[in-house]
Amino acid sequence: MTEALTNGHSAHGITSNRSVVWVAPSNVDIQHREVKELGEEDVLVEVISTGICGSDAHVWESNPAKAPPVLGHESAGKISKVGSKVTSRTVGQRVAIEPGFACMKCEFCIRGNPNIYANLAYCGHTENGTLTQYFVCPAHMTVPIPESMSWLEAGCIQPLAIAVQLGRRANMRAHQTVAVFGCGPLGLLVMAVARAYGAKKIIAFDIEQSRVDFAVKYNADIGAVCPFNTDKVEPLTFATDFMNKIIAEHGLGSGVDLTIEATGAEACVQIAVVLTKSGGTFIQAGLGKSLTSVPLFLFTAKELTMKGTVRYTPGCFADAIDLLARKVVNLAPLITSTYPLTKANDAFKAQAARKDIKIVIMNQE
Repeated sequence: MTEALTNGHSAHGITSNRSVVWVAPSNVDIQHREVKELGEEDVLVEVISTGICGSDAHVWESNPAKAPPVLGHESAGKISKVGSKVTSRTVGQRVAIEPGFACMKCEFCIRGNPNIYANLAYCGHTENGTLTQYFVCPAHMTVPIPESMSWLEAGCIQPLAIAVQLGRRANMRAHQTVAVFGCGPLGLLVMAVARAYGAKKIIAFDIEQSRVDFAVKYNADIGAVCPFNTDKVEPLTFATDFMNKIIAEHGLGSGVDLTIEATGAEACVQIAVVLTKSGGTFIQAGLGKSLTSVPLFLFTAKELTMKGTVRYTPGCFADAIDLLARKVVNLAPLITSTYPLTKANDAFKAQAARKDIKIVIMNQE
């Protein structure tokens, strides 16, 4: 641990602010970091829990390109102080922290889409993140959470908000048949939202049998393992043959109403397009190669609607919290490991190993 406090004290009377600092590829250091001054419209949050995800692991494995940032962006905690002009938040209030700093000046932020602003400041990526004991942010970046919610669940609100945004982009609604490619945290949360919104049937796809089995236990009605094209069959023929088998085996008729591709794998994109019925909707959530081969003829012939989705928009956090408060979404089964902040490097190693579904770090431990 690096001791960065040189004068034995910090702003707000805080003498210990352990933070997870990215110092080298696949390595973080636990350092004391100064807590920034509280602005008149800011709040000071004692951060209790932080989930980590695949993007965190990607950053952790990369080479720092600038001064080592504090990682983390999926956090919740208790408000310790409020700025002089803050009237909407109170000391002791439990809140989730929205990690995106909207400028509210560009055309995207003004129209309610800060998630697609190219220069969006984001915790743990472009700005110091929330894997720290104390965090100062604008009051409007905090969203109240109920007393009934566990801190473990509270540390997973941000990815659920992303699934809510996906549901908005997809116009997800009752009575639809929904296919999800990828049974990682995002795919599982999308299934949870689809179930909460009244989906008629949910089909889960993944290349790992264990993840498919987990999805079926969690929210999916049907699970299928995507095969590898080891015989080098023409890709569209391979996709069509596999989907014809799935459609016939599970009585899916003309296909599914809504397909969510959450892997970014080219083969899954092609299979998903084949599975989507004419007039249906295809949502691309997974980040794959910069250039991917897609059967555009099928998109045109079937009049499919294709949309991308990224991050979240205003109100998604509140909707995610409401789903949890009403107990129509249950995050507890997804949380498979917890780590103290002092063991953050072990948590990132576990995340990179992909043996867990969801890992939560406890910031005050």
